[in-house]
Amino acid sequence: MRVLVDYGFRELGLHRIDLTVVAFNARAIAAYRKVGFVEEGRAREAVFHDGQWYDRVSMAILAREWRS
Repeated sequence: MRVLVDYGFRELGLHRIDLTVVAFNARAIAAYRKVGFVEEGRAREAVFHDGQWYDRVSMAILAREWRS
């Protein structure tokens, strides 16, 4: 994940990278946070999976956050 984010900011010149993840995927959310992504919002009960509704979590990181 770090390699992809670094490529996006350094090579592609992106200002912002964002993603969405389903709230039950706690391991992915932890990995994104470890890299520097912050939660920006939730779409409550937006994903129906295996008979249950789950939130869809929006996360992002900015180039200036990555550099620091």
